[in-house]
Amino acid sequence: MTATATTVLFDSARLRITDVRLPPGASLDHRHEYPTLRWQVEEGNERSVLRPAQASAASVCDAGQSCVAELPPAERVADKRVTWAEAGSGLTVCNAGEGEWRQVCWEFKQRPRRSEAEVRALLSSAIYTTCVGTDLLFENEYCRAWDFYLPPGGGDAGEPHHHVLDYAFVYVAKGRLLGARSTD
Repeated sequence: MTATATTVLFDSARLRITDVRLPPGASLDHRHEYPTLRWQVEEGNERSVLRPAQASAASVCDAGQSCVAELPPAERVADKRVTWAEAGSGLTVCNAGEGEWRQVCWEFKQRPRRSEAEVRALLSSAIYTTCVGTDLLFENEYCRAWDFYLPPGGGDAGEPHHHVLDYAFVYVAKGRLLGARSTD
């Protein structure tokens, strides 16, 4: 069996972006060190448990034992599903599908630099629309996660948008881009 592939795509004092891939049948037990946005890339099937920060891995499996037997039945995971994990929470996941399971994880290593009121003021002072992507999939005090999808030849270069906050992008496939904009 191929090993789990974890690749750090970007790492700064404020943000770490990691590409996580599991081959069929592989599993991963992970504790989130920072608040984390998890973005599913392509549809998949998984058996998983997200544990709150107060719970330990022992609540799902005995130390040193395989956690897979204790996981719930497999469920379909939609492409572009975005989930939030608080710092200290744990995740045990097994790829129950026939193809690769993949998520891009955005770890926020610092609290937001701006208050919600400051963010609202920046957004309301924008000259153009602040809708910088195709669909806003998630937002909280840390980030706004946008999907970017245009069919070949799609889009209008005459429709400007305005970035008023920091941002980071990840291309996940030819013509496919993940984007999250930090609110700080």
